[in-house]
Amino acid sequence: MPYSVLLYLLVSTLMLSTGCASTPVANFEELDDIASLTTEFSGDSERALAEAESKHDAALNAEMAFYAPFHMAQAEQMLTNARGLELNGLQQESLKASAHVIMLLNRATENKSKVQQTLKPLLKQKQVLETLNSPIILPDQFERQITKIKELIKNIESSDKPLATDTIMSILEDLQQLELDTLLTTHWLPAKNTLEKARNENAEKFAPKSFMKAANSVDQAKTFIRNNINDREAIKREGLQALRTAQHALYIAHDAELLVDLTNQTAETVVLGIEDLLAKISLALNIENVKHMALTDQANAIAQAAETQRSRLIAPLQARIIQLEKQLELLMSDKSEDVKLMSD
Repeated sequence: MPYSVLLYLLVSTLMLSTGCASTPVANFEELDDIASLTTEFSGDSERALAEAESKHDAALNAEMAFYAPFHMAQAEQMLTNARGLELNGLQQESLKASAHVIMLLNRATENKSKVQQTLKPLLKQKQVLETLNSPIILPDQFERQITKIKELIKNIESSDKPLATDTIMSILEDLQQLELDTLLTTHWLPAKNTLEKARNENAEKFAPKSFMKAANSVDQAKTFIRNNINDREAIKREGLQALRTAQHALYIAHDAELLVDLTNQTAETVVLGIEDLLAKISLALNIENVKHMALTDQANAIAQAAETQRSRLIAPLQARIIQLEKQLELLMSDKSEDVKLMSD
């Protein structure tokens, strides 16, 4: 290898490693790779720079800054040097710098493969957290765990010493806990907060039965989520049910508190208001006025009329479905016969 080439590469390497003692530096095997790449481009510095640019863009798209941060930082600095050298007409130096970029990116790809193999369970759990929107729901906690993973990646990149299994498993446990915390924050915390709001607004006093039911539902939802962490749909249903129960306790308490201090006059106003609501429902369903009945009887009459209307609406639809199913069976039967005749 010519002395000038070796000197250039050593200077470049020392420049890139300045200020970061743990950053990997080029060894003689890598220097040989750079020399080989330089020869491969046959003195065409523009082609070498274009190749370095292309590989750098591909590396960015492949998240190489995450999987090989040291190599990517060096590659980006060296790519900047290659561009400047080319612009200043120093083609030979630019060619060497571009070859250096390509070598670094090749090493980054190798490190990515090593990281994916070594940290496979952590990276898989990271994907789970991203699917659950943990970076948005619990950003600080998520970032703390990602920082731990990044430190392991730096260790892999800068040392051949294998990582301790206990270290990896400890971080995996933290990531799994973050998964549970994310599910609780998403599907349980809204119900818990609503229950606390109901408690603060005296639901225990004015709606004790509803409040107790809500408290039990919220506790059950938390236990269910902890015990069924992988059943996402069931967790969603349990959390929503707990939220609805807590909301019911809150609003029942509001209404019950209003009834406590009613006078004869205000009591009549409340009853008439409920009657007006029932009348609006009757009007919407085109049901005969039932205001001459007690409130309970009005509600029952409206419900029965609504059920009758529903049955009347559904009956023709069900008949049409049955008719279409028969037509489909007939078409399939005719098709089978046609196929049989063609085969004969």
